[in-house]
Amino acid sequence: MPKQNNSDILQDGWWSIFPKSSIKWIRLGRFDRPIGFWLLLLPGWWVLPLTSLDLLNCVKLMFIFLVGSIVMRAAGCTINDMWDKDIDKKISRTNNRPLANGEISNLKASYFLITMLLIGFFCLYQLNVFTWFVAISAIPLIIIYPLAKRFTKWPQIFLGLTFSWAVPTAWSSANEEWNLGILMMYLATMFWIIGYDTIYGCQDKNEDEVLGVKNSAVSAKNFLNIFVGSSYTITFLLLLLSGYLLNANYIWFIGVFLCGFHYVNQVVKLKNLENNNPLKIFKSNVIPGLILTVSALSTHLTF
Repeated sequence: MPKQNNSDILQDGWWSIFPKSSIKWIRLGRFDRPIGFWLLLLPGWWVLPLTSLDLLNCVKLMFIFLVGSIVMRAAGCTINDMWDKDIDKKISRTNNRPLANGEISNLKASYFLITMLLIGFFCLYQLNVFTWFVAISAIPLIIIYPLAKRFTKWPQIFLGLTFSWAVPTAWSSANEEWNLGILMMYLATMFWIIGYDTIYGCQDKNEDEVLGVKNSAVSAKNFLNIFVGSSYTITFLLLLLSGYLLNANYIWFIGVFLCGFHYVNQVVKLKNLENNNPLKIFKSNVIPGLILTVSALSTHLTF
């Protein structure tokens, strides 16, 4: 689809059927770009089938997580845009976002944020009480992440900690006991996120460096492939280890190896960003997420 100048805002799409006045809210919540909620959702989706839940209850929880991920991703994007409004104005890819260009005020964005959080809390209400505390405990991370670039050169670490929270939330929603396996799964997801968000940051690397914006794409510019490759290698090893500790069957491990090939392909493409769009590489991370989800679900269909 065509873009407005160098903006990351798409002009046309399914949202065109809605009144023009509603488009700015769709863009604020990034509903026009579903990649974000998929990457937030998929770790929870691949964890749920690895619990002791039967298939029907597993699918039920997967639906709740789907709705919750959509609205919580929208909430996270809103918080991020509220904090980064002044920075977004200076970067060509983000200067046309609704808060940066003045279409939406901070006050109105706050009302939108509260609405998204209320829907998210309604989804959370469908889960057990312990899961409420697990999910709510991520709120400080959700607030801190947009600020991380102001005090560290590696804010993707905080994003990794935040976006991985679907793992402990999904685990607790199935009333499972905590163990080393789920901790390893959380860490595997965290390193996966650090890797793919570093690739995402390559879109603005040159402008960010000029403006002094801190992120791992800038900080690791001289060893980008090594950094992303190391993150994905740790992810791969921890996925194997967590699967072993959680007694996953052989289909899970086949899925992990398929993901490994995909990670290698991403790192190879990263060597030539002039011919390989970093956004396209970033978006391809839905593939390993879906592979792991299908691999985990397949455990319910094997004997």
